Amino acid sequence: MEMSEGFAATAAAVAPVLWAIGTLEVQQILKRMRSWTDERKHRYNEAVVAMSEASDEESLARARGLWGLAQRWWLGPLPPFGLYGAWACLSVTMAGCTMQALRWLSENGGPGKESGAAPEQAQVIYWSLALALIFITMLPGGFLMADIERWRKHGKRAGNALKQLDAHAQTRVQALAGAPATDETQQP
Repeated sequence: MEMSEGFAATAAAVAPVLWAIGTLEVQQILKRMRSWTDERKHRYNEAVVAMSEASDEESLARARGLWGLAQRWWLGPLPPFGLYGAWACLSVTMAGCTMQALRWLSENGGPGKESGAAPEQAQVIYWSLALALIFITMLPGGFLMADIERWRKHGKRAGNALKQLDAHAQTRVQALAGAPATDETQQP
């Protein structure tokens, strides 16, 4: 691969566009992560309080409904530092590529008159832009897969904790109603 005027001009024009798209995408994902985290915490806390305070069948059913909502809304975020770090590295690389292409285009005597075909620079520019395209294309898919795994793990842990709260609430409800506790709901 060699540097040509068309290639350098295209790279100098495309890299900033990819950077802008990627930056907007990263910002949207981080904004969505913050809202999901806030929503999850709110729903989980509501479920825990409701389960802890359940004193009759109706309030127990309400608490179980809140727990169902908390499970459906749990989507843990990717670590923001990793996301920002990856995008920052790629952004710096694309900025460097843009500067290389613009320098090559602005050489004395016309594009490439001093440095020639610059195949090494062309390769770096090509791979940097390819990585940027892959990043902005694959980021949403990777984000989704990580969310699914985090949701699965959290759901399992939180489910176990709420099963214990459910058993305590059931015992409390039966005790207040005057019914004897069953083997499934008796405390150890």
